[in-house]
Amino acid sequence: MSPVRGWLLGQVLLLLGTQAALSPSGEEGKLVRTIRVRRQAPSDGPTSQSNNQTIKEQPMVFNHVYNINVPLESLCSVDLDSAVPLPSQATRGAVSSGGGEGATEFTEQTVDADSQVTFTHRINIPKQACACPTANIVQQLAIRIEMLEREVLLLRAQCSSGNCGCGESSVTGHLDFIPQCSGHGSFKMDLCGCVCEDGWTGKNCSEPRCPDNCSGQGVCMEGECVCDRDFGGDNCSEPRCPADCSGRGLCMDGECICEENFTGEDCTLGRCLNDCSDQGLCTNGTCQCRPGYVGEDCSLAYCANNCSQKGICKEGFCVCQDGFAGEDCSAVAPALNLRMRGVTEHTIDLEWEGSVLMTDYLVTYVATSPGGVQLEIRIPGNTTTCSIPDLEPGIEYNINVYAVLNNVISAPTNTQVSTYLSNPDGLLFKSITETSVEVQWQPFYYSFDGWEISFIPKDNDGGMTAQLPSTITSFHQTGLRPGEEYTVNLVALRDQGRSQPVSATVTTLIDGPTQLIVRDVSDSVAFVEWTNPKAKMDQIVLRYGLVGGDSPKTTFRLQPTLSQYSLQMLRPGSRYEVSISGVRKGNESGTISTEFSTEIDAPKNLRVLSKFSTTLELEWDNSEAEVEGYQVVYSTLAGDQYEKVIVPLNDGPTSKTTLTNLLPGTEYGIGISAMLGTNQSFPATMNARTGLDVPMDLTVTASTDNTITLLWGVVQGPIDHYMVTYTSSSGLTTEVTIPKDVTTTTLNDLEPGTEYTITVAAQRGRQQSTAATIDGFTGFRPIIALYLSDVTWDSVTVAWSAPAPPADLYILTYSSEDGTDTSKVTLDGSKTRSSIKGLLPSTEYTVSLITIHGEVKSEAVTATLTTGMDPPKEMTVSYATEDSVIISWLRPFAPFDYYKMSYQSARVDSVVIDNDVTNYTLSSLHPATEYEINLNVVRGSQESKSITTRVFTAMDMPMELTALNITPQGALLRWNPPLSSVDNYVFTLTCYQVTANTFLVEGVKQEHQLSKLKPSTTYSVALYATKGPLTSGTVIANFETPMDAPLNLTASEVNHRSALISWQPPIADIDNYMLTYKSVDGNRKELILDAEDTWIRLEGLADTTEYTVRLQAARGLETSGIVSTAFTTGKHTHACNPGDSPLFPQWRLHHLHQQRRQSGSAGLL
Repeated sequence: MSPVRGWLLGQVLLLLGTQAALSPSGEEGKLVRTIRVRRQAPSDGPTSQSNNQTIKEQPMVFNHVYNINVPLESLCSVDLDSAVPLPSQATRGAVSSGGGEGATEFTEQTVDADSQVTFTHRINIPKQACACPTANIVQQLAIRIEMLEREVLLLRAQCSSGNCGCGESSVTGHLDFIPQCSGHGSFKMDLCGCVCEDGWTGKNCSEPRCPDNCSGQGVCMEGECVCDRDFGGDNCSEPRCPADCSGRGLCMDGECICEENFTGEDCTLGRCLNDCSDQGLCTNGTCQCRPGYVGEDCSLAYCANNCSQKGICKEGFCVCQDGFAGEDCSAVAPALNLRMRGVTEHTIDLEWEGSVLMTDYLVTYVATSPGGVQLEIRIPGNTTTCSIPDLEPGIEYNINVYAVLNNVISAPTNTQVSTYLSNPDGLLFKSITETSVEVQWQPFYYSFDGWEISFIPKDNDGGMTAQLPSTITSFHQTGLRPGEEYTVNLVALRDQGRSQPVSATVTTLIDGPTQLIVRDVSDSVAFVEWTNPKAKMDQIVLRYGLVGGDSPKTTFRLQPTLSQYSLQMLRPGSRYEVSISGVRKGNESGTISTEFSTEIDAPKNLRVLSKFSTTLELEWDNSEAEVEGYQVVYSTLAGDQYEKVIVPLNDGPTSKTTLTNLLPGTEYGIGISAMLGTNQSFPATMNARTGLDVPMDLTVTASTDNTITLLWGVVQGPIDHYMVTYTSSSGLTTEVTIPKDVTTTTLNDLEPGTEYTITVAAQRGRQQSTAATIDGFTGFRPIIALYLSDVTWDSVTVAWSAPAPPADLYILTYSSEDGTDTSKVTLDGSKTRSSIKGLLPSTEYTVSLITIHGEVKSEAVTATLTTGMDPPKEMTVSYATEDSVIISWLRPFAPFDYYKMSYQSARVDSVVIDNDVTNYTLSSLHPATEYEINLNVVRGSQESKSITTRVFTAMDMPMELTALNITPQGALLRWNPPLSSVDNYVFTLTCYQVTANTFLVEGVKQEHQLSKLKPSTTYSVALYATKGPLTSGTVIANFETPMDAPLNLTASEVNHRSALISWQPPIADIDNYMLTYKSVDGNRKELILDAEDTWIRLEGLADTTEYTVRLQAARGLETSGIVSTAFTTGKHTHACNPGDSPLFPQWRLHHLHQQRRQSGSAGLL
């Protein structure tokens, strides 16, 4: 490169650098730096003479100036000017550090400094910029620099080779790299960041590091820890004591070790002597002793009054002797834990705890109501229980118990207890409506103030309470809510006392739907409407089912807003019952119901099975309804023929009928309706056309060698023409159309001596009648043979081929071999067969046929036959038993060897019978089984036809009918079944010679439980079995139900000396009761009670004793079962009731007379 080119290149680069420096940044946040390097001559630089050296000896120094946009982000804001340059070997040219006054320039010494072109590289791109948001821009700058480097390298290579005008002067330079990380770390290219030295931190390693990072309990400020308030030390790892122990102690592990005269967490509290011996509270260095202790350190114990010489002083408290109490043990110890052990209407049982040293106890009691008199009871000191007797029911008593020791009385122990009023009994609901309830109960036998009855709804909202006089035993409460569940409580009142309540729940009726109607009834649908109640409903319940049907009714639970519903899928022609009710909170209102009948459904799938010219055979699917029959109505479309036919119902799924006497080729409208009584379904309809009339009496009237003349009858109904078709024996077919008013034709040009099949059919449009067919023969063809078929013992069928020309007449003759049976018959010439009947059995006959043409008779054609044997006649069945039948019959006429009889049910059996027998007994048959019996005769290998009959053997009867497990109201019937299968068993139950009940039992069962029988009654049971139409014999069993026992034997109102025993009487009439009560020690008492008695009070019983009571009814020598109950009498205290010691047991009997039963009142005790 020439000097001029080098100089120009430097100027261009300089201008580019200047322009880049002056141009504004393309993005905000970018710092544009321009770095220029000025040349400095070394202090020992060359003289002016050296500057005059030739250009060949002068090295070329390139000076580069790069302008780089450096991002201002924290990761990229590097102080380029503050970096200290580190020299490195030059590979591309002299490199100058950028920036300030202390910058150093490395230059190569040349002879002519003016001719130098210096490229100074100052590239300061932090590697961390690769992660900056402007990384793409920096990357583009790096690529541009690399391109410039390659160009400079190329320039150096040219200059080094002497192609740039530099001669042989070499190009030299100095590479400078200034590291980052503040001199306290190294920049890692793979991490794109600084790795700091120990003791430094921060993104540029410019921040000093604190010891242990202040242990996470402080803040590092310029290398020193500023600790949190609760920690200290160089690294904030030491806990700090409260208030630094107030300067009165040493802080160890966060706790203060106080000086001797101080205490507390922060050593601020004064300390007491001996810590007040743990018997007081230290306050500002002074002990506040608890009661019983004195002294500076509360170490001296003290008891009041020296425990009155009746106790021991322990730790300042008196521990009193047994029987004494109080702070100084001067008082008598009172009774403790006074509690009520039991309460009745007249007694209160008490129990307490006390010292065994007590002389006695004083129990006082007085009614809390005004005017009460206090009474008292003395109890020995070794007794801590008492029963207070003779109290009034329903009264509250104030009870005090005093302990007495040597005539010194203790403070009272007090309680208040109320005696019970007797519980009301027999709470019954006589009537219940939507808004009211009538309640009834039993009266009391003692005086009291009155009753309180309350009606509390389940949701406790709006209860009702009434106060009633004591003379009232029933109450009618109104104003209740419909469909609401109420708890009824009845309480007896006296003064302030209340009895235990007797409770029962009752639910008022809810208002149900009204005005139920059924409309728009079809064969399978009915529309139901009703009027909803005014009260709110949870749902509407709709039920429907067949009237008198055994299947359960269908139930729908509907939304309460609905007032109509469509019943679908009903059975046609059936009577239904539909009912509707409302439900609210689980309670259902009364129902309203009505009945309706569905329409009869029409028959379905009406179709034509076959049709002819005058008949139509119809079939249809039967109606689902159980109809009696069908009415078929049909007429021509023109209406000139109208007919009505009643068709009975056929067994099976379909019915059919044939319409006759119809007009040929005529279309009919047909309607079929199902009928049940006077009801009739809608008709099922269709149209059908009859076939065209068939040409009748088709005959061949004449034939020649090449002609055949035909004649047929006139058809009925309209037609267009006749179609005559004739086919030769060789298969050639020809058709001829004949006008509708012509009934004869001659077929010409036929082949001689050929048989033709000829058909004649009527046609109308596309419709064609059934063809009439006949065979014709051209020329002469006589009858050459007779054909015999269907030979029986009394008939035969004779057939022959038609002659040609056709015959005028036939003479048919038959005669037996012995000439005793001969007959002659004249037949029309159109016939080709005839049946001969009335022949003799087992007889040989000769049959002959003569053909007559005009006056010419042909030779007779003959055939022979032998009739078969005739079968037995008039077979009858008699005396059918369970395993045998007798068969009778009449002998056949023909001789035979023997009879063969076969009979079958599940299998076929046969028997051979002598020929002189006309009746036979079949045995070893199965009962209730249908048999098919066939009878015929045999002669040699020949057998006659069989005659057949069917018979059922009799059904065997059940055996060993027995009544087991007989109770007063039930019995179990058991029997052995018959051998034959059974559909049902029929029972007839009779008592007092009057039929009580008849019922069916399934045939698979062998026992049946009878219920709801009458006690002490004789019954007769008759049983027989059925299978289809068969019934067995009857087996009878008799039994008698025993007397029923009394019910609900109960012991109530039990106290220490009496108990009330009550029961319900048996159903049977009785003479008396036998009652026995027995204690566990074996004492036993037996009483005879009247039949009218239903309760008894046992008195004079021993206290705390278990009794067992047994009761049975008796009539004459018959006794009922025994019912029993047990109870235990209460405990009675001798000190409270000295006069009530148990002597001989006493009892009182109370009769409930008929008058009391009718009034519902109870007996007085």
